[in-house]
Amino acid sequence: MPKIAGPKHPKSLSDRELLYQEAIEAEFQSVADRAYQAGWSREEVATALMELADNNFLAMNSNAEMFELGAGVVLLARKPH
Repeated sequence: MPKIAGPKHPKSLSDRELLYQEAIEAEFQSVADRAYQAGWSREEVATALMELADNNFLAMNSNAEMFELGAGVVLLARKPH
């Protein structure tokens, strides 16, 4: 299995997204190829990978948003009687 190279540049670098795409391309292609070899069509594989990436992005953002919204909330436990 290919190893994914870590970042070598600061987050402020304008080409960082492109560099990251290049870093994960071999692993991404490996997953797509294995799914295709298992019998899924190229279109099904592409759709599944896009939906998984979208769901992952939405989940990350919803967790961060819930944390921000709930940061000022304090939950109090009931006192036993």
